[in-house]
Amino acid sequence: MQISSYYKSKGHDVGFDIVNPDKVYISCIYRKNALKALIESWSYDCDVEIGGTGVNYKQLPIEIQKIKPDYDLYPSEHSLGFTTKGCIRNCPWCIVRKKEGYFKRHQHVKEFYDTKFDTVELLDNNILADKKWFFNNTDFLVNNKLKLIENGMDIRLIDVDIIQRLKELKCDTFHFAFDSMTDEKSVIDGIKLLKLNGINIRGKVFFYVLIGFNTTFEEDLYRIKLLRKLNTNAYAMPYNQIKTPLISDLIRYCNRKWIYWSCEPEEYIYGKYKMRANKRKVGDYF
Repeated sequence: MQISSYYKSKGHDVGFDIVNPDKVYISCIYRKNALKALIESWSYDCDVEIGGTGVNYKQLPIEIQKIKPDYDLYPSEHSLGFTTKGCIRNCPWCIVRKKEGYFKRHQHVKEFYDTKFDTVELLDNNILADKKWFFNNTDFLVNNKLKLIENGMDIRLIDVDIIQRLKELKCDTFHFAFDSMTDEKSVIDGIKLLKLNGINIRGKVFFYVLIGFNTTFEEDLYRIKLLRKLNTNAYAMPYNQIKTPLISDLIRYCNRKWIYWSCEPEEYIYGKYKMRANKRKVGDYF
């Protein structure tokens, strides 16, 4: 959408059905699609640029990164963009630091907000890492009565001031992460602080749970059971889409809330495991 805005500002026609284009951009987000993107590039007799984390960590020029997106390119329903780039963390499973570097301010929300929308989606990797900048941008949302869609916050950075601001925002759900066993105390303390200060942790709070990165199945199961015990929601995310039948059952249990809140994970997982025992070798589950 920003590429479209940039080239339209230069007087070019931009779209998905341009006949005999001068230049083509291909975005490849996942590695599994890298070959598909390469084959697609061969069908054009012009300059083709392939980017995206599925193939490389290439960055668009800063003048494109900071231009207001072309909200007419897709049937857009809200404004979206980054107020920050990079991250203060350097988690071994994450590519953000390799791609975007250390945490830095990027744009103020008013630079990519469009008045035809009542909702803003923030794509930041760690929206709470710069508290002053977080309040600066959310002041704009609150003052203009805009709804917020966020893509994840750091539970380790939560404090009473931030929670008060979350309560002031029009936001349906708050997303955090429980990626490692070493985060257990921070997660427990954060959930207690959210609850103590009036956040509906069962109705509005979700924790992404990284599955299968330097953890055993028992540790993955433990984190999900702990979140359920603390009366909040878990959403399992397998590392690099690595799945065994047992892990697939855990993900299915966790990510279907009517199952998650109706029974303990063992009742669902091992019940299915027993039913499949005659069809698969036991070793297939580990």
